[in-house]
Amino acid sequence: MRRALPQVTAWVLGLSASTALFGVMRWRPALDAATAWKSPVGHVWIVSGVAFLALVVGIVAAAAAWQRTNARTLWIALGFLSMAGFFFVHGLVTPGFLVGKNYFFLTGFSGRLAVLAAATCLAASAVDWPEPVARRMVAWRHPILLATGGVLVAYGAVGLKAPHILPSVLVTAPMFRYVTLGAVTVLAGFACVRYVSGYVRTGLPLFGAIAIGAMMLAQSTYSMHFGKAWSGTFWLYHFQLLFGYSAIGWGLFWEFSRGRAIQAIEDLTVTDVVEQLRRGHTESIVSLAAALEARDGYTLGHGERVAALAILIGQEMRLSPTRLRALAAGALLHDVGKIGIPDAVLHKPGRLSAEEYSVIQEHPARGDVMLGASFSGSAECLVIRHHHERWDGAGYPDGLAGEAIPLEARIAAVADVYDALRSNRAYRIAWSAEDAVGLIARDAGSHFDPRCAEAFARVVAVWEARYADDSLVYHERRAA
Repeated sequence: MRRALPQVTAWVLGLSASTALFGVMRWRPALDAATAWKSPVGHVWIVSGVAFLALVVGIVAAAAAWQRTNARTLWIALGFLSMAGFFFVHGLVTPGFLVGKNYFFLTGFSGRLAVLAAATCLAASAVDWPEPVARRMVAWRHPILLATGGVLVAYGAVGLKAPHILPSVLVTAPMFRYVTLGAVTVLAGFACVRYVSGYVRTGLPLFGAIAIGAMMLAQSTYSMHFGKAWSGTFWLYHFQLLFGYSAIGWGLFWEFSRGRAIQAIEDLTVTDVVEQLRRGHTESIVSLAAALEARDGYTLGHGERVAALAILIGQEMRLSPTRLRALAAGALLHDVGKIGIPDAVLHKPGRLSAEEYSVIQEHPARGDVMLGASFSGSAECLVIRHHHERWDGAGYPDGLAGEAIPLEARIAAVADVYDALRSNRAYRIAWSAEDAVGLIARDAGSHFDPRCAEAFARVVAVWEARYADDSLVYHERRAA
């Protein structure tokens, strides 16, 4: 049920290979010179490939930005459109192709402008903008997109028809080259860190693809900066960009094949960790959660709310993104074992007998067995199996106590009980938040891990504001 890392691993290996190749060429200048290739036509074709891939992503992102009210989508669209526009010009003004050979400075200027614009916009897409600023960006998204297109067209027209009016001193001045090198390094690095974090949390391929693209953007700038015209390093930076945008194009194609290309672009814009983790659930996890809700009215929305509270507690306890992801999936499916419990027991309207209650108590172990092969005994299964264990050892199914209970399961236990208390049931109305919080505090050290209970107390107000559903009407299903 995990998204396979090999989908991104191949691109990481390519990134490592290009880094090593750059190092070898810098260490052995003779190799750099030996791999030189003076081919204006080849340059145009390679550059056009990079620009086309950037344009494809830019068009998809622009379509999403045009329709949606999200500033991050807008910045992503601007980044790829700018890269495509400036890089198309970079290729078309190749000396000896459409303009004279004395305008080589324009090729370099357009290339640096392309990577600088792309890095700036990717970094801006990774910023948590204040709400008033984000609203203003969204309000002006249509004219901003149109103006960007106009600027790119105008730049292309000037580059092809009147290149002499552009300042050649910019690209030849050492200060300009070092400033662009430093700026792209910082901006692309920032974007890479943010998107890597998103990928670790969600497993969504496009997060990983954007991170690879940002790293290749920074790498290509170094190859561009240190490479001489037509040398091996010069060509390397073009292939690094082609590789980077192929990774992004692949990520987009992967989502398109699943019918969610626009949705994937929107997923990139989500900053709330709970929502990121929710969007990162695989189709199998979502299907199982839906089947569980259909099986048992008690679980209507329960798994989602328990997962949300567990994530907030896990964040407060400084769990890593990988552990948060496992906690989110395990908490969502913590009651999956109830799918195998007979209706006569699961939906009995009255009090359960001791024998029937023992059947209910089987659901954690049942769930562990059901998903053991999919999760391979990982943290997700530990949450499913042990969320009914107690700190004092009086829980089930294994009677674990204290630190022997996995931390993720201890967190889920607090979230599970609290949401159960705050939800209406056939036999009682929902408890008030004050009473439910009081019970968690009283049972800290007996039922609950005291540290988890303390972390819960610090985040429960946020959960109440966003996720509480004490008004939900509970509909008891009847056994056939």
